[in-house]
Amino acid sequence: MGSLTKPTLPTINFSIEDLKPGSASWLSTAKQVRFALEEYGCFVAQYEKISGELLNSIFAQAKDLFEVPKENKVQNVGEEPYRGHMGPNPLLPLYESLCIDNVTSPQETQKFKNLMWPEGKTNFCETTDSFGQLLADLERTVEQLIFESYGIGKQQYESVGSSNGHLLRFIKYTVPEDNDATLRFPSHTDINFTTIVVQHDIPGLEVKTKEGDWIDVECAPSQFVFMAGDGLQVWSNDRVKACHHRVKHCGNKTRYSIGLFTFNNGIFQVPEELVDESHPLLYNPFDSRAFIRKYATTPELKKQPSPIKAFAGVKA
Repeated sequence: MGSLTKPTLPTINFSIEDLKPGSASWLSTAKQVRFALEEYGCFVAQYEKISGELLNSIFAQAKDLFEVPKENKVQNVGEEPYRGHMGPNPLLPLYESLCIDNVTSPQETQKFKNLMWPEGKTNFCETTDSFGQLLADLERTVEQLIFESYGIGKQQYESVGSSNGHLLRFIKYTVPEDNDATLRFPSHTDINFTTIVVQHDIPGLEVKTKEGDWIDVECAPSQFVFMAGDGLQVWSNDRVKACHHRVKHCGNKTRYSIGLFTFNNGIFQVPEELVDESHPLLYNPFDSRAFIRKYATTPELKKQPSPIKAFAGVKA
């Protein structure tokens, strides 16, 4: 019998110098992105614009952030669900996170810093603004490549892109007291459009294949995991499925990670180019924020095999 090789995610290089619309490398990268998303719902992006130094700096800031007094942390609230401080709670005792909504706006980073550190904090804004901007640039590049790979014009890309916002979430997973605990965050798909996960030092992220196997995603310098959320599943009319992922218990250290969550803030619909005889329309147009509010307040919706289908799916 041949040896069983463990499945790994495709790695796509975004550090190519001439990665510009219309170039040969742009077209070949668009094909790779589409294949990876249709096959796995995610891929690893090799992206050297975020240096090792910047990565070390942002994670040093993240560690300091979780040392902030609880009365400061709970002031991190958003107007929309899931856009503020979360956890720890009985359902997720090992998880805590804080976030900056619209992280590409320096005023938002400044506001967040003033809540967490009223007396000031060296380099927090400079580091976070630089990191958030570079990650958002990567997300926009991938989005443009996705649209192009499906033959969807620049105008439509700009229309969706202009109603997208980027939320940067700092995440801490503490070590379980019970060493038998294997999961720090259970399997789920993200209810937003797309997500980029940044691991550092300690792995733990696992993604599920179509066959139901789990792939460990290793930590490596300049490598970031790009994942399809429910929004991209809708937009692609189910050509791309939202990525099921979880965080497992990994060693006896506190694990920090960072996520860039792209939320669409407008009415969302499947482009007509992605509807044909072999791909009938599967989703009605819907308001992305209305879906997330409904999801946050409706336990029955959370229990559905696919909450987004239950909410916006075309009924047979």
